[in-house]
Amino acid sequence: MKLNGAVNVSAPREEVWQLFMDPTQLCRVVPGCEQAQRVDDTHYEALLAVKIQFMTIRARAHGTLLEAREPDHLVAEMVGEPLAMAGAFRAHLVVDLIPTPLTGGTEVRYTIELSMLGRLASLGEAIIRATANRLASQFAANVAQLFSAQAQEPGQR
Repeated sequence: MKLNGAVNVSAPREEVWQLFMDPTQLCRVVPGCEQAQRVDDTHYEALLAVKIQFMTIRARAHGTLLEAREPDHLVAEMVGEPLAMAGAFRAHLVVDLIPTPLTGGTEVRYTIELSMLGRLASLGEAIIRATANRLASQFAANVAQLFSAQAQEPGQR
């Protein structure tokens, strides 16, 4: 399953880049992220809780930063397993940060390729696609809101 999207944020590209490089800060805007920590320069661990129609799925995930061209392009992969059911997931994320000179902000373009195995996959593509679209939209809104709130609070950057 492939998802694409974009969001405009009220912050320079370098500030948005820093958000994506800090797992603790990034966890604040990722829907369902309960904890995230850096293992080393390119590896991360996270605990996620994703609500779908009739249940919440908790998972441990391991992320790898595959490519980073500061301040405009990154590729990451996250692999995880639910804690209470058989299965696994893999999410491949590509993010491009494009400056928007007229506003002084940044357009965040993203592509997510998501694949699932086992019981997790058996939940059905329609349910998973709807949930993934909802989470991607929520993530985009959270990123935009974070930088919008910071822009309104002097001295927060």
